[in-house]
Amino acid sequence: MKKLATLFLFCAASAVAFAQDFSLEVGSGQTLYFNVIASGVEVTYPNHTGLAVNGWDGYTRPVGDLHIPSSVNYGGQVYDVVQVGQLSLYGCTGLSSVTVGNGVTWLGNSAFNGCSGLQSVVIPATVDTVGLRVFEGCTALAHVWCNCPVPPRTSPYAFYNLSLASSTLHVLPESQVAYAAAAPWSSFGSVVGNGPLATLTLAANDPQRGSVDGSGSYEVGTSLSISALPATGYAFICWNDGDERNPRPLTVMGDKTLWAMFFPRLTDTVALQTCSLSVRTSDENLGVGVGTADVAEGTVVEICALPLAGSFAGWSDGSHDNPRRVVVNSDMVLTAFFEQLAMPSVAQPQWQVRSEGRSVVVDGASGMEIVVYDAAGRMVSAVYALGDGVRIDLPAAGVYVVRVGEAGGRKVSVE
Repeated sequence: MKKLATLFLFCAASAVAFAQDFSLEVGSGQTLYFNVIASGVEVTYPNHTGLAVNGWDGYTRPVGDLHIPSSVNYGGQVYDVVQVGQLSLYGCTGLSSVTVGNGVTWLGNSAFNGCSGLQSVVIPATVDTVGLRVFEGCTALAHVWCNCPVPPRTSPYAFYNLSLASSTLHVLPESQVAYAAAAPWSSFGSVVGNGPLATLTLAANDPQRGSVDGSGSYEVGTSLSISALPATGYAFICWNDGDERNPRPLTVMGDKTLWAMFFPRLTDTVALQTCSLSVRTSDENLGVGVGTADVAEGTVVEICALPLAGSFAGWSDGSHDNPRRVVVNSDMVLTAFFEQLAMPSVAQPQWQVRSEGRSVVVDGASGMEIVVYDAAGRMVSAVYALGDGVRIDLPAAGVYVVRVGEAGGRKVSVE
């Protein structure tokens, strides 16, 4: 009876269909269609006037390497992409690889059914359900990377009518035994343990204004350069986190989405409107608010409240999201409120930081992200620690806050 109930869950979803709410270009020549749902948006097919399996009739189907983003910006609103909907890419035979963005929880029934040219797929750790016949007809499928620590709930017919004897399933090393014993994942000819893959998703705030280069799936710790390429008549201003470098060096430390902000190139003396985002703290001894930046109007900036000796209590505008994204349409001031801990936290971070001249040295942070902020909450450096004793050179003397991974931060003075 339990198996029947599970099958009913997968089958029941297949009767649902929605008209697409909007479309966006997510890569060079790649347009996807989205429905707005309660928790964010889902990828869908564009044509809802006939049979669902003909959903791409009359539209340009995605081809080549497709990166489904973790979030999209439409009409000034940022939406998390949480589902790859049923039949959403049915019959897109020109696809060669698909990377699904972090945050997607559901691969809907027949989502990639009939994608006969599809050779590789990257599934993020957030996926908890893989529906019926998701990969039916994907006869060229040779490699699947599944970053889920444990096998997600999967229809026994997810790989329906496929011979996977010559295909390879790549999973986390510690998950190899579990996948090799779990159907239908055990149908792969090889189940190998690899280092984790992370998805870097890059997009333009308006695809008519420019394009980006560097999206893809990379092993954690990979260093690369990303670029923003403005179209004629437009200029690159900054990335949505305020970084103005282009090309920009980046170390892939986990799934990440960045937007390149393009604006019309001005030919007169009128300056492009910029806005100031000031992120403050209620008590600098208890924590610091980070994300202060001067950015172009309309930029989406991620900010966070970083506890030092206290606990985060909320923002001055009533939000309790941390970290959070804000659209900077005017000069803004947001204060992070912290409360004194009743007693010291039991889980103290094991890493250590010290100053040496005009640098800080971080020990015990191997395999983690290190971010340094100045006293005003501006990020001045971000690196991935591939070993111990990481040295980070700083631009000036002063007080800095060092954060490692998702733990709290520590202050350090640099002479």
